[in-house]
Amino acid sequence: MLVLFDIDGTLLRTEGAGVRAMLATFRELHGDLGFSLDGIQMAGGLDKLIWEAMCLRHGLATSDDAHAKFRAAYGDRLRADLTAMQTRAMPGAAALVHAAHDCGAGVGLLTGNYEHTAYIKVERAGIPAKCFPFGAYGDQGASRRDLPPLAIARAVAHHGRPFDPSQTVIIGDTPLDVDCAKANGCIALGVATGPVPRETLLESGADLAVDTLADTPSLLAWMQGVTRRR
Repeated sequence: MLVLFDIDGTLLRTEGAGVRAMLATFRELHGDLGFSLDGIQMAGGLDKLIWEAMCLRHGLATSDDAHAKFRAAYGDRLRADLTAMQTRAMPGAAALVHAAHDCGAGVGLLTGNYEHTAYIKVERAGIPAKCFPFGAYGDQGASRRDLPPLAIARAVAHHGRPFDPSQTVIIGDTPLDVDCAKANGCIALGVATGPVPRETLLESGADLAVDTLADTPSLLAWMQGVTRRR
């Protein structure tokens, strides 16, 4: 079994600190142009696409060099500004990560965050970065649907054994997490600790949706059962 975790709204919440760091980075690099993320897809979105949308809105360059400068500056800003006090692990999230490891599953990340900012966030939430030795990140695909194959391939390379999409559980808090799982033949576990209610996650196609990840034994048993049946 392979278990891939989303970050924001699933493993943790930063109570807006991540958004504030992103906006501060735009102002640092370009001055105060009235930057706002209103109207830009955030929940389930990819950081690079968020950056591109903001640049297009304000007529800023979207070259590889411009993106590299933003990516580095945003990481520096988040590392400096984000504290453990601002970062709240979601109920049961860390316990489920550890339980998946303990049962021998592969465990990684599938997130819209950049790789370096992903690990800043999980560390601030008290989850060791070593719990996620591989993943797929928010500047590595044109859409979220591109990320599961990357994460699966990296799991195979890390563990030296095969992982099939039908034995891969993607855990996330938005319909885009569900969509990327189902589009790639994976299992979707929705959790309503983000902005989307459980019923909406089920309507979007989640194989299971729960209010929180707090019931570790039941969730682990469900994941083991559904991956064995496929």
